Formats: sequence, C-alpha cells, structure tokens
Amino acid sequence: MIARLASGVDAIDRVLDADARARVARWGLLLTFILVTAERTLGAFRLGTFGIDLRVYRAAAEVALQGGDPWSASVGGIPFAAPPPTVLAYLPAALLPESVAIVLYGGVMLAAAVIALRAVRVPLWWLLFPPISDSLIVLNPDVVVIALLVALPRFASLAVVLKVYAAVPLALAGRWRALGGGLLLCLLSAPWWSDFLAAGPAIEASFVRYTFGGTSAWGTWLMVPTILALAILRHRGAEWLAVPALWPYTQLHYSALALPVAARNFGVAFLLSFPVAYLPPLATIFYAAWVVVASRLAIYRSGARSKVPSESE
Repeated sequence: MIARLASGVDAIDRVLDADARARVARWGLLLTFILVTAERTLGAFRLGTFGIDLRVYRAAAEVALQGGDPWSASVGGIPFAAPPPTVLAYLPAALLPESVAIVLYGGVMLAAAVIALRAVRVPLWWLLFPPISDSLIVLNPDVVVIALLVALPRFASLAVVLKVYAAVPLALAGRWRALGGGLLLCLLSAPWWSDFLAAGPAIEASFVRYTFGGTSAWGTWLMVPTILALAILRHRGAEWLAVPALWPYTQLHYSALALPVAARNFGVAFLLSFPVAYLPPLATIFYAAWVVVASRLAIYRSGARSKVPSESE
C-alpha cells in the first residue's frame, strides 16, 4: 500500500513541481481567507457586533470595580461568560471610555497578530486567516494569547490570565514555569470565583445559545478519534490543536491557537477557516494522518534509494 501511495505521489510530482503546488495552495488559501473574513466582517457590521467581546469584557470589569457580580453584565443582550481571571485583563478598560478602550485594545491585538505571524514565519496576508481576523473583528484576546505563547515566552504566563485554556498548550509542551506563573496570577481573581460558580448554569446556557454547541468534538463520539490523533501528534502539534479540537463551546477564534500548525500545513489552515461544527477535530485527525503517512513515505523512499545500485557497481 505504501508503495502504491508513493508511486501516486511521485506521479503528482511529475505533473506539478513543489513550487507549483505551493503556489496553487497559497492562492487557494488567500481566496478562502478573503471570502470568509469579508463575510464575517460584513456580518459584524450588520449585527452591530464589531468589538463585541471587548465591550462585554469591559462591561464586566466595570461592574467588578463597582463591587458587583461581573456575570450580571451584558452588552446588546450578550452576557459576560469568561472565567474570573479574564476580568483582570480588562480592569484598565473599565477606567476608559468604551471608544478609547476599543482603539487601545484593538491596537494591541493587531500588533500581537503581526508578532505572532512573524514568529511562525507566514506573510502578513495571514492577518486574514479567519481565526485571527475573527479575533480582531470581535476584539477577542485569543490573538494575544497565541502571540504570547509563540513569540513572547517571558510573558507567556499572562496568556493563562487572558484565557484559562492557554494552560493546555503550556502543559502539553512542558512549559511548567510559565504555567505555574500563570496559575499564580489567576489567584488574583479569587474574589470573583463564588459569583462565577453561582452563575454556572446561566453561563452554560449562554454558551449553548451563542456558540450553537461549539465547533469542537466535546461531548460527542468524535472525541475518541480526536484524542487518538492528539496522542499521535504529541510533541508534533498536539499542544496547538488540543483546545480548538476538544475545549467545550469553541468558536472560530479559538482556532487562533492552532496557528503554528496551520502555518505549516495548508490543509489544516483551510479546514480551520470555517465556523463549522467539528472542523477543528477533523483538522486534527487529518493532520495526524498526514504526519503518519509523510513519515512512512519518507522511510519507504529512503529504503528504496538505499536499494538502488550505484553506478560504480
């Protein structure tokens, strides 16, 4: 079977060289990024949800500063649903007019996106990669989280404060110092945990309503092959794919954490570009299969070359 697969790949190589295939893939991705990002941007303006995550987080921080329950805050009917550590990052925003906070936090997020893209060595048009562009459209800190994780290791602990699930890639990568520092910083949010736990049912209901169950494999049979795929990808990308693939109630911008894998595999990047249920776990399974097949092909070809007699023989 490996021999037939190798011969098929070689036939494709004879028709399209590596540069031609890369050009086709790049242009296809760019078109996909443009179309999805345009649709998401128009939708945000139509529904009035541009910057909505920042606006909701800022409102929650404002309530917290007044001694109230942050999970009672909402903007346009959309309630605050993040864990308590996230409130810490938006306390400065609560001290600013909303328009000023949008400009300042938006500028930080755009800069973070550029830093992250440079770190994984992709061109700036990857700002249109839908998980990244979606973070920028709604001003969600996922884009800052990935920048901290891939480009600013000294400050990676802050990623856990912004999004508690940043602990997952840190743990899977064995970055214990950054993980420990992040968990310690999260202790600063201790006063709000009782309110958070009390609001648990309402928070879950809002996640169900606004994420339509999410895009991950959580709570479905698809968890089994996804976990197997992540096991295959241990130290080969599992740390970046675990949250988009398995975290409950995921949204498109959660896949910003998969940027390091998407940057090196066009198929993963394509699959993660759509806010469609189960695409992140399917992208994970696809990438695991890709890695296994590629490694087998490399071994087969290496063995085949070693059996070819040299001219001196």
